[in-house]
Amino acid sequence: MNYAVVTGSTSGIGLAIVEALLNDNCYVFLNYSTNKKRADEVRMLLAKHNGRFDFIRADLSDYSGIENLTATIRDHGVLIKYLVLNFGMTDRTAFGDITSENWERVMRANITIPFFMIQRLCNDELFSNNASILCISSLMASVPHAISPSYGISKSALSALPGNLAKYLSPKDIRINAVEPGFVDTQWQKDKPSTQISRIQAKITMSRIR
Repeated sequence: MNYAVVTGSTSGIGLAIVEALLNDNCYVFLNYSTNKKRADEVRMLLAKHNGRFDFIRADLSDYSGIENLTATIRDHGVLIKYLVLNFGMTDRTAFGDITSENWERVMRANITIPFFMIQRLCNDELFSNNASILCISSLMASVPHAISPSYGISKSALSALPGNLAKYLSPKDIRINAVEPGFVDTQWQKDKPSTQISRIQAKITMSRIR
């Protein structure tokens, strides 16, 4: 059986990836930070896959989350075939009011911790043969947005991560790639005011959120 880790996986894109991996007969470690109620809801949602998934509570905006996650994998005695780095944070503070603390929080969550998580899993030899890492970046990595410069810049760095790590990971038989999703039809998008959704759709060539 192939084992997968999906960070930030109790909603939206992360949860959709989890469901796809489960349907492909993988064993999946889901990750959440503090919302146990939501984790319990997802556990019920995935009930038909019982026995092939587990939850790792790890705050991946903090370095301690790396240890929590890797310790759980070691305790299970398995090797990871698929690592999906989906967790991320943003900061919508006005440009003139952004603090160094808020800036570093977003950078830490979106690029620094993913880097050191990959390093730790490699150093601890927790990847299987022919493993694959997927970084979930964002369209804002390539198309500047009117808000949250720290988010766009950190996602630009995440998009650059595969090219910079490939030469280190390929000798270990590990592939690494990034994707830059645009507006995706998740609950987070659906909860936006209709006027905001209309503005978003007007920017999209096909005029719809996929």
